[in-house]
Amino acid sequence: MNFGTRLENLLEERNISQKQLASDLHIAASTLNGYLRRNREPDFSTLIELADYFEVSTDYLLGVTNLRSFSSTPDDYDENEGDLVSIYRALKPKEQDYLLKQAHIYYNQDLDSSSKKK
Repeated sequence: MNFGTRLENLLEERNISQKQLASDLHIAASTLNGYLRRNREPDFSTLIELADYFEVSTDYLLGVTNLRSFSSTPDDYDENEGDLVSIYRALKPKEQDYLLKQAHIYYNQDLDSSSKKK
């Protein structure tokens, strides 16, 4: 699904008029119409504003994914969790598997030591 179709669907779902969206985002109605008619694309900052407005990811708007948003936002993470997620995402798939296995080992050791203390 392309950007214009996604944007049109979001407008319909939220029952928002093109005029209202253009006004809310301070863009010309003709510009928004160009996005919807697929003969114009937004710049990066407008794309981000649209994603924020509809509470979806930019990847969703661009048709890269069908997931509207990520399951967790960086705001949901403390510093260490965010660091761990960044490292995991930067690894190759095989290395991700090793990291996950290692995490399970640590997790299971913690469970074992907690049950022995009782």
